[in-house]
Amino acid sequence: MSTLPITLLPPVTLSHGANQSSLPNNFGALVGQAIQGLEQGQTNANATIRQAMVGNVSVTQAMVAMTQAQSQLDVATAMQSQAVTAYQNIMNMPI
Repeated sequence: MSTLPITLLPPVTLSHGANQSSLPNNFGALVGQAIQGLEQGQTNANATIRQAMVGNVSVTQAMVAMTQAQSQLDVATAMQSQAVTAYQNIMNMPI
């Protein structure tokens, strides 16, 4: 029975450090990178579930993968909600 490794996404740091050259140059690229990470997390969870269905991975590993994917989706949904709220606040500001 083979197991699929569960990997976490590396944290994005916005400080002035050595990693700054690897950060995207604009906000759109940063959002695109976050969406790709979310999509990859969902894909990994689906693959782990498929492997659990055929008996190659334990049910516990499949549940962990599903929980991680759900957590990532919850964070993305909360960020979207905050972005919409911020946009609405900016649009409602008096000039």
